[in-house]
Amino acid sequence: MIVRPSYCAAYRAIAARHVQQQQAAITVTRLMSSTPKKHLVTHEEGVHQTMKLPTAWRNKPLFRRQGDVRFKSGMEASKLLIAEAHRRDSHEAEYIDSIASTMECLSPLFDRNPRYAFVAKQLMEPERFIQFRVAWMDDVGVVRLNRGFRIQYSSSLGPYQGPLHLGSHVNGGLIKALGFDNVFSNGLTGYDVGSSVGGSDFNPFDKSEAEVQRFCQSYMTELAKYVGPDIDDPTMGMGVAEKEMGYLFGQYKRINAKFTSGNVPFMNKKSSEVRQMEKIP
Repeated sequence: MIVRPSYCAAYRAIAARHVQQQQAAITVTRLMSSTPKKHLVTHEEGVHQTMKLPTAWRNKPLFRRQGDVRFKSGMEASKLLIAEAHRRDSHEAEYIDSIASTMECLSPLFDRNPRYAFVAKQLMEPERFIQFRVAWMDDVGVVRLNRGFRIQYSSSLGPYQGPLHLGSHVNGGLIKALGFDNVFSNGLTGYDVGSSVGGSDFNPFDKSEAEVQRFCQSYMTELAKYVGPDIDDPTMGMGVAEKEMGYLFGQYKRINAKFTSGNVPFMNKKSSEVRQMEKIP
């Protein structure tokens, strides 16, 4: 198994915002604990003012299921995270392989900075996973059914953005694994975009042009509820070229009145490049 060392650089960029939020929470908690407490429950402060966060990250339990579970080394932390992924999603082989290779690569980082292990625990669970039915009619007049997916994995770096994949091999585990890998890919590119991936188990290579068009329109009819400018920007992927993107965008434009953001068309391959250029003074 080949592990790319560039994961560490991407992980630092993604984890920076999580660490800042955790440090801010610790600072606020310390300020609250320095004030005198009149009672356990007060109208101004509530019950959580008595909680004291530990300063040493190694003393914090990584998991609190059937007893506190702590780690002493980065390799032990990575094994605990992989075991947790096996416990929750053992049926998703692609996702387990992606988690295992990434956590093993990040184990030296967990050794130097144990707090990143807690960030990794949060990244193992996507923010939102959407699965829906896609009903479309073939050329014979028979109604066909496929499964549509869209996973909005992480918005730590910005609005969601990610490809759409079409193929008979596409399933929930593959979409979840690609979404997890896309988190680190976006961290390396430098674009302020989050991670999302979508697709369907529809095979476009043995379908006619009219069938592909009807499927794309049916797929976007449901997907339009969850994507949009500055929310989630689908891009081209495997089995989804400019022609399929045209069908998808045309259906989105019929449903929604707003399809641009800052004079940049939605679902345009250059939209992320324009956002990057706006950052350059």
